[in-house]
Amino acid sequence: MFNSSKFGFQAGIVVAMLSLSTSVLAIELTPDLQLHGYATAGFGRLSNNQGYTYPDPSGTDSSTLQSNVTGEHDSVAGIQLNYHVNNQIDFATQTYMSFENSKRNDYVFRVNWAYLDYKFNDEWAIRGGRFAFATYLYSDNLYVGEAYPWVRLPSEIYAELGGLYSENGLAVMYRHAFGDWILRVQPSFGQEKLQGYQANNITQITASLSNENLTLHAGSALADVDISSDLGANLQNSIDDALLGFGSSQADINQFNSAFATSVKLNKVRGTFSDVGFVYDDGRWFAAGEMGALRFSGFVDDFNAGYISAGYHFGKWLPYVMYASYKNVNQDEYNEIPAPGNAIYAMSANYDQSTISVGVRYKIKNNVSLKFQADQVSGFKGNYVSGFFVPPAEAANSPSTLQSVYIYSASLTAAF
Repeated sequence: MFNSSKFGFQAGIVVAMLSLSTSVLAIELTPDLQLHGYATAGFGRLSNNQGYTYPDPSGTDSSTLQSNVTGEHDSVAGIQLNYHVNNQIDFATQTYMSFENSKRNDYVFRVNWAYLDYKFNDEWAIRGGRFAFATYLYSDNLYVGEAYPWVRLPSEIYAELGGLYSENGLAVMYRHAFGDWILRVQPSFGQEKLQGYQANNITQITASLSNENLTLHAGSALADVDISSDLGANLQNSIDDALLGFGSSQADINQFNSAFATSVKLNKVRGTFSDVGFVYDDGRWFAAGEMGALRFSGFVDDFNAGYISAGYHFGKWLPYVMYASYKNVNQDEYNEIPAPGNAIYAMSANYDQSTISVGVRYKIKNNVSLKFQADQVSGFKGNYVSGFFVPPAEAANSPSTLQSVYIYSASLTAAF
């Protein structure tokens, strides 16, 4: 059943955006101050899920999709203000509201960006403040559903970040045009506090090459990651429960906990983020893809992930297909957990998943779209955990018999 107050938020942002979205790119409040806006009203449900929910809310406080129709997971509304201070200085801030499974269990206001740009010339500038963690292809448009044809960005790439979407720091920006092509390069340095961990000394460089139809992107970042004590305790408790379920005595569990505390490194773990991707759209054919990797020096899972998508424009209609994959690699780090917990955790820590999606976008206006999408997510059978899905409590210590879960979604997106 729908929650009427939450549904009211989604209906409100749709009405507001449709009334403002008349193919304008911005509202000029003053000659130097512009207002941009974006919104998504999305609805989805899981089918054949046997009590599973999606995604894991412990990572980012995000809302979940379940067997009943919910609108909180994909719905968001935001505004961006751009102020031209003078010929060298510009200020920008982007804020948004989305639903979170926090203590309020409601829509929460967040500041995504707030930065100053100092322009040296037409090619060089420096940026300071809070800005996008730019390693990934759609980093600048994570919440702007109108910027991509799918109902949501592929979770195999964009859910793996654990909420690392912005950083506080300093960036150098280089832009050079030659012919029909534009080259952009951005090294940056910063930090960010997240749900479950702190990323310090983020050193990042991204580059893109684009023309009217094609964008090529590459990004890489290093960071010192400190895992929160709560996340470490949750990991230890989950293994304790499994040990108890497999018949270990309390004395054995206490001995394991002592060894766990001295052997598992949770602070100053070196994390490496990398991504390459492309988008092509010539008004007839659409194609996009990314390959990403996460590597950690301490006890954090390593992953390879990616997706490929293609579609064809039929007037205002864009039907598309997509395949995405997310896979655990380099599981030697499980050996850092003392026996027998290492074997138990390795058995229960499968996060592999693959998704086949089919969908269609219909352009109501140049900047307003209606979208429908169906996903088949696989990787469950025989595993305790799969991808970003959370099993019901009663099945947490049993391997899944579930073959696949289906996600059915619809959204209305707008931007100006």
